[in-house]
Amino acid sequence: MRIITEDQVRERLKIMEAFQAVENSYRLFSQGKTIASPTTSMSVRSGMFYSFPAFIDGSPIFISKQATDYRDNSSRGLPTVHPYILVFDSETGVLDSIIEGRYFAATRTALSSAVGVKHLAKHPKRIAIFGTGVQGRSHVRVLSKLFPTIEEIRLFSPASAHVEQAVSELQSETSNVLIAASSARDAVLDADVIVTATSSKTPVFNHTDLKMGALVIGVGAMKNDQEIPTETVSSSQVVVDALSNVVMYDEIRLAQNMNKNLKVLGEIGALIDKNVKIHLGMTTIFKHHGLPVTDAALAETLL
Repeated sequence: MRIITEDQVRERLKIMEAFQAVENSYRLFSQGKTIASPTTSMSVRSGMFYSFPAFIDGSPIFISKQATDYRDNSSRGLPTVHPYILVFDSETGVLDSIIEGRYFAATRTALSSAVGVKHLAKHPKRIAIFGTGVQGRSHVRVLSKLFPTIEEIRLFSPASAHVEQAVSELQSETSNVLIAASSARDAVLDADVIVTATSSKTPVFNHTDLKMGALVIGVGAMKNDQEIPTETVSSSQVVVDALSNVVMYDEIRLAQNMNKNLKVLGEIGALIDKNVKIHLGMTTIFKHHGLPVTDAALAETLL
């Protein structure tokens, strides 16, 4: 059994191969060619433990992502989430590898957002990213490498010092113009794609600042959180990672309460297969929080 460290994940990651694997896993998921058992979870003291197993038909491996979420860790100077990917041989069931998961998970999430950008945004030039943590930074790295049409990336957080630090650290890793936005409004104005990768419980931008036809990708919020204004979701076309996940997305539920006619168009995998159609020029929401099958797809590229 091997331990694949975060440094080794960085060394082995081939961005285009990883992107194509994650994109294809969404398609196979919507075709019913994957297996992902319900998530197992339990409360342990002040935190939560989760287990997410997944298998893609025909793959030489299957995985179980194990993760802990301890929100009080921020006061201890520790990350709140600790993920690990257990990789098993699908023929023998033998544990082959354990992948350290923080960089892995952040990259997987950014690659998932990139799938949305490819299929829901046409030749994006201006990107706004809310959040300067692991997720926000990963989105800067991944999107800047995959989309040569991007001319400018604006990074924003209410903590201006964090923004300046992130821009300083990331500038050498991107050929795009990376800007520390001075306000949420400055970040959003004329942006073709807006990524919300925060832990905010309230909307991070104003609906009126949004460009008509923009793509908004919601990454951070689950139940009891809300990064995207209800007005934005209720007046947009909505695509999700999995229809079964919609019950966990309060941003969509709140919008449906406001607009009873709001319907989720479908899954991104069905859209890739052209079984879902979107209206060009209309504002679009892509809401995702990570499918275990995308973890399985990315893990296979690293072995």
